[in-house]
Amino acid sequence: MPTAPTRTPGLVSGGSRLADDRGFTLVELTIVVVIIGLLASIAIPSFDEVRQRAYNSAALSDLNSTAHAIEEYFAENNALPEEDQLTNAGFVLSRGMSFTTFSIRDADDPDMARVHIHIEHERSLHYYHWEYPGGEPPEKRWK
Repeated sequence: MPTAPTRTPGLVSGGSRLADDRGFTLVELTIVVVIIGLLASIAIPSFDEVRQRAYNSAALSDLNSTAHAIEEYFAENNALPEEDQLTNAGFVLSRGMSFTTFSIRDADDPDMARVHIHIEHERSLHYYHWEYPGGEPPEKRWK
């Protein structure tokens, strides 16, 4: 009488897994962890760069709002404001933003005054310097 082939528990003939035998091998788990690590190492620097651009964009937007607030203050008071005068007039920045302003007189024209504005987001690596009135674009500087 012919003998039946012997089977190892958990294996079907040919060495494949049975449907009810579940789980991953250590090699499979290691490969998944390595792939996730590679994807994270690519994505995290890109995400940080996008976040810095968003902070700088918010600073430039608030810088534009500051210039408009200065124009309004000047139109109402015929004088350039100091920082506390802008905030007392109801000027509000976006969350995480801070600014500093100070007025100076132009040495060539004593009747001409300028407002220097420094504005930054608390998590940004940069701040923006700008003089108002002035034709120059805002200058981005490292903190």
